[in-house]
Amino acid sequence: MESNLEALLKQFIPGSKWNVKQGKGGVNNTTRFVETAKEKYVLRIYETHRDMDKVKYEHSVLSELEKTGVAFGTPRPVKGIDNQTVKYTEDGRLAALFSYMEGITPVFDKPRQLYSFGLTTAKLTCTLVNIKTELAPVYRPYYEIENTHPKCSVGDVIRFCEMPSPEFTEYKAELLEVAAQLKKFRENLTGLRQLPHQLIHGDLNASNVLADTEGNICAVLDFEFVTEDLRVMELCVCLSEIINMEQTKEALWEKLRAFLEGYGTVLKLTGAEISVIPLLIMLRRLDVFIHFLGRFRDGIDRMDIVIDQMKNVAAQARWLEAHEHKIMAMCCSLVGM
Repeated sequence: MESNLEALLKQFIPGSKWNVKQGKGGVNNTTRFVETAKEKYVLRIYETHRDMDKVKYEHSVLSELEKTGVAFGTPRPVKGIDNQTVKYTEDGRLAALFSYMEGITPVFDKPRQLYSFGLTTAKLTCTLVNIKTELAPVYRPYYEIENTHPKCSVGDVIRFCEMPSPEFTEYKAELLEVAAQLKKFRENLTGLRQLPHQLIHGDLNASNVLADTEGNICAVLDFEFVTEDLRVMELCVCLSEIINMEQTKEALWEKLRAFLEGYGTVLKLTGAEISVIPLLIMLRRLDVFIHFLGRFRDGIDRMDIVIDQMKNVAAQARWLEAHEHKIMAMCCSLVGM
């Protein structure tokens, strides 16, 4: 990996001397921090796919976002010597260089941080609704779950869950819950296409934002999955991630309320959108499970990652069954029209 970086960086910042440090990155991509005498950058190597159109669309949205003067930072791709923002590594992977943004990864241990996260989510939603580019989005909406991974049709995943391969048999209870939730989603799909649609980030969580020293969100990162989808899906991705964090029952409800209060100060949703929030919270977890099951089948991820995600589906299904009425009442109160 490191031996290939010199040729790659010469395509972006020729004539510069640089130091490269390993970045934390996410589960989908490789990150390196690059420093020259005058500037700092973040190098990103895409590991999920090798689809140039997906990255070009992401960068086209980022270009339009920068023009809006939005109140928080967003990634700024650097143009290379050929005036393009996407390059190939020597082994055929896609790579991009971004200007460095100051900030720290929040831990979301205080309601005030969740309030800022909700506020930022709503502001981003209100900005993205007006973004138009000449390119067409490549990713499909979440509710078209058949498109999550080419090796994982919904029918195939249900069959796998009901008749797992030997290495997964001890997790039969969790897998049966995944199958049940997939069937439930398919049965309740009707009507989603009539709800408000717009561009959404699609993967907002603590690892994809930066906070300042006061804990306020100051930047939104990683627009890899930006696409046209349900407006309310952005909110549901965030709620699913908050519910998924380890915490006490009291802390969880404080954080959910804080997030929704922040969101609701900027944006209100229709009754029809609020009615599908529990369904879409669950859809986020199902989508993540299928994503990593596909990566496991591709030989990219380990089995334990798939196991963690199936456990997350089962745990969130139990939580929603017990608390759907309360979360719905809170959403109606704080983000309803």
